[in-house]
Amino acid sequence: MGFFGKSKKSKNEILEMPDLEKLRQAVDNAGLPDYGLAVAEKEIERLSKTDPAAPEYAIEIAYLEYLTSLPWNKYTDDNLDLDRAKQTLDSYHYGLESVKERILEFLAVRTLCSMKPFRVLVVDDEAVARTNLEYVLRKEGYEVAVAENGSEALEKLVVGEFDLLLTDLKMEKIDGMQLLERVKKIAPHMETIIFTGYATVSSAVEALQHGAAHYLTKPINLDELREVVKKIRDKKRHIIQNVSGPILCFSGPPGTGKTSVGKAIAEALGRKFTRLSMAGMRDESELKGHRRTYVGAMPGRIINEIKRLGVRNPL
Repeated sequence: MGFFGKSKKSKNEILEMPDLEKLRQAVDNAGLPDYGLAVAEKEIERLSKTDPAAPEYAIEIAYLEYLTSLPWNKYTDDNLDLDRAKQTLDSYHYGLESVKERILEFLAVRTLCSMKPFRVLVVDDEAVARTNLEYVLRKEGYEVAVAENGSEALEKLVVGEFDLLLTDLKMEKIDGMQLLERVKKIAPHMETIIFTGYATVSSAVEALQHGAAHYLTKPINLDELREVVKKIRDKKRHIIQNVSGPILCFSGPPGTGKTSVGKAIAEALGRKFTRLSMAGMRDESELKGHRRTYVGAMPGRIINEIKRLGVRNPL
């Protein structure tokens, strides 16, 4: 009889719960983008149904640990000072004027893109609140347009492009939630912040589910507003600058300065630099990584270097 015996936990309970809880916390803290978060959640769900004694259990855990250790939101901001870039290139190489000129032209284009004003559209049926928000945002250096209702906001969005929409939730005819749904069709890449004096948990959840970047309550905390808008601006600017990494091809015999030119570009931009030699690679799997179905599958050298450097945009 086992009335007074010690309760015996199953092997699954002993091994499964601590690992999965730690992984869930790691995934929440990693700052994964939507596509990465979907993959991680799918893997965790699969793990919860897998016997911890099975070989694939350890493989899945190793995969998730590697996924959460990557620098998803860590990057270096580009230094686009052309005078400094020219001095850096000259300090590395004498001559090579045509190469330096092409590099400086590229940096000049990036500088012009980064100088594009951040445009904000404020929508509120209260004139005082609308004017105050416009004043605060203009003082921060943003280009601001205003609209007193959802219909006027839609007209302005059709005519011009905006980076951010700030809209009140409760308005006549077209409220903030309806405006958010229409905006996602007209300008899907524009971020939206919803604010309201009638804040509820259900309305906040609904707004975020429909794609709002943030949800604020009235009276608006101006410091919080400045911080949120600045984060959105920095995020969009980084996406624009790094939406597709440019590829520069340097050809020439050994010793002509190809690698040192790359180092000079990295130093001029303020980025971290890494060098991968392709000469000794047997196949592309060493570069891109192996499929997990293979025994002894390993990540590729590109992703390993990104992890080692700790930033997502090395050169």
